[in-house]
Amino acid sequence: MTSSPRGGTRRRRPVLVPVAALISVSGLGATAGFGGFTEVPKERPPAVAQGVVVDQTLFRTQFLKAVDKTENGARVLELILKVRNMGELTKIVGLVPEPGPKVSRHGGFATTLLRVTPPIEADNAPQAYVLGYGVQSGQLHPGITHTVVVRYDLKPGTAPPAQITIDVGGFVLDTVSRRDQRELWQIKPKGELPQGAGQEGDPVEPAVIAQVTLPVRPEEG
Repeated sequence: MTSSPRGGTRRRRPVLVPVAALISVSGLGATAGFGGFTEVPKERPPAVAQGVVVDQTLFRTQFLKAVDKTENGARVLELILKVRNMGELTKIVGLVPEPGPKVSRHGGFATTLLRVTPPIEADNAPQAYVLGYGVQSGQLHPGITHTVVVRYDLKPGTAPPAQITIDVGGFVLDTVSRRDQRELWQIKPKGELPQGAGQEGDPVEPAVIAQVTLPVRPEEG
């Protein structure tokens, strides 16, 4: 693996990795190896248990828990994650994508939280942020494991489901287009990234590399 002059790790030739293989990552525990298939598998994405780390290439993400809280009379569902930035530059947490088949190819970490099933009945768009020593941030620094919170403010009178399943995407380091040869980290698509002139900002249909199921547990706010 070689370093990119633009801050990242250059792509390696895809290698078929058994789904059951677990790789140790310092500070994060066991990691499930996904991706590396030379073509999109026809079967469902690998199912990942609570606490196993998903290899998103740019990030290693551990899905710790989903909690049901009440704060100031309002009910909240929070996802608690541990996220390690494996790149060489600080990256943004970004926004959880709106429901739909496509996402921004230049999104941040939260863009890879593609879908939650069943849908969560929230009053507004979910918030995603780094939480450290009680302070919220939107930055993921390289080589550091951060606590990331994804917060849903539930609609009044609604309760969260007993468990949720999260469709998780990944990243690829690739050129922006044929006329823009910069190699940037972009959301891993189904198939190939659009490379035509004028397609540099086109959204992509993301690949689902893993499905993580978490029980929703009550917790005091």
